[in-house]
Amino acid sequence: MSQSPLILALDLASVVGFAIGRPSDPIPVFGSFRCAPPQASLGAVYHGLSRWLVSTIASEKISLLVFEAPIAPSFLKGKTSAHTARVLIGLCAIAEEIAFDLRIECREAQVRDVRAHFIGGNFKRERAKALTIEACKRLGWNVRNDNEADSCALWNYQCSIFDPKIALRASPLFQRRVA
Repeated sequence: MSQSPLILALDLASVVGFAIGRPSDPIPVFGSFRCAPPQASLGAVYHGLSRWLVSTIASEKISLLVFEAPIAPSFLKGKTSAHTARVLIGLCAIAEEIAFDLRIECREAQVRDVRAHFIGGNFKRERAKALTIEACKRLGWNVRNDNEADSCALWNYQCSIFDPKIALRASPLFQRRVA
C-alpha cells in the first residue's frame, strides 16, 4: 500500500454513512445512503450495500476500507433486536468479503477508540452522536446526520494512524471555539 492510501470509512447500518479521502485531505467526501427500503429483507439490505460498495471501490480506486466493529450482541441485551444484530454483523461480513474479493486492505476499529480519539471519551450513545456531529461541524464538515458524522470520525481516526499529526486537527484541545 502507498504512503497515502485512499480510505473509505463506513458507519455500517441500514443507513450507511461513508467518508472518503486520503490522510493529506483536509476534508473527506462524505454522505449517507439507505441500503434498502424500510422493512426490506436482510437479503435486500445486504445486496444494497454490496452493489454500492463494489461500484464505489472501483470508481474511486479505494485502497483501504475501514468500518466500526459491531458490538457483540451480548452487550446489547434488551437494547436491540435479533434482526438489528443480524443486519449490523451481516453488513460487516459483506464489507470484509468484498474487500477480500477486490484485494484491498480491510480494517475494523473499535467504537470506543474512535470516540476517544475524536470526541475525547466514550460517552453514552446519544451524547456521543451529538458530540461527534458538533466536532465535525467545528472542523467545517457540514454533516447532515450522525451516520455521516460517525463515518467522518472514523475516517479521521484512521488517517491519524498514518499521520499522528492529523489527530491534532480533531482534538478539542487545539480547536478554536466557534460562538
